Amino acid sequence: MKSWRAVLQSGAVQTGEENSFMGGKPKLPPGTEIPKCTLCGRELTFFFQIAFPEGHPWAGKSMAVFDCTDTWHGDFCIPELPKGPSLNKIDITADFLSQHQRNFRIMLFDTAAGAVVEEYQDRILFQPMDITPEDRTDRSWDFVLGGRPVWIMGKPEKPASIAGVKKPLLLTQVRENFRFPIRPDAPKAADPFAPSGRSPFPWYSLFTGNRVYFWGAADGGREWIYVSVQSP
Repeated sequence: MKSWRAVLQSGAVQTGEENSFMGGKPKLPPGTEIPKCTLCGRELTFFFQIAFPEGHPWAGKSMAVFDCTDTWHGDFCIPELPKGPSLNKIDITADFLSQHQRNFRIMLFDTAAGAVVEEYQDRILFQPMDITPEDRTDRSWDFVLGGRPVWIMGKPEKPASIAGVKKPLLLTQVRENFRFPIRPDAPKAADPFAPSGRSPFPWYSLFTGNRVYFWGAADGGREWIYVSVQSP
């Protein structure tokens, strides 16, 4: 599959014209509420969103990613994984996906329908993304759309199907140990290993800094997204 590299641009101010970016305020369809964590009830933190470019199978769609940073959910600090001896060529069922996004949320919508959610109090510093086509996938890139998965544990863990749809797509992957810098006035992330219970660092990590893979499947006008990780 063709790949694209999303390159972050620093020092920019959010104008509302951007469709692919990290931090700032999300662009969602009007009337869409910021999702809440089903474990603690707190509003989730917006991390980033990507508008899939022309040539991508999901072109015209955008994917926005939210995660809980206010509470440490030990058993769910990474997305729940399906049971089985191996995560490679496993079938991800619709039943599993129905409870997959407990303390995070992946929102998918038509890019053209997105509008800045002005009432959201942004936490992560805004950085727009320039998306450029590539003929390869490099492990050092922060955000990759499409392309081949970069396995960092020496073994593949590609699902065979999602909700019955065979050969799901690798939509996006985020580099391991990537730091999402936060605003000076943003609350620090919950951290049970810090004396204060809050991280001392001015950034958030997505799923404890693992490499993150976003898989997609579509059938009959409906889409599903499954999230997996590999540990560095």
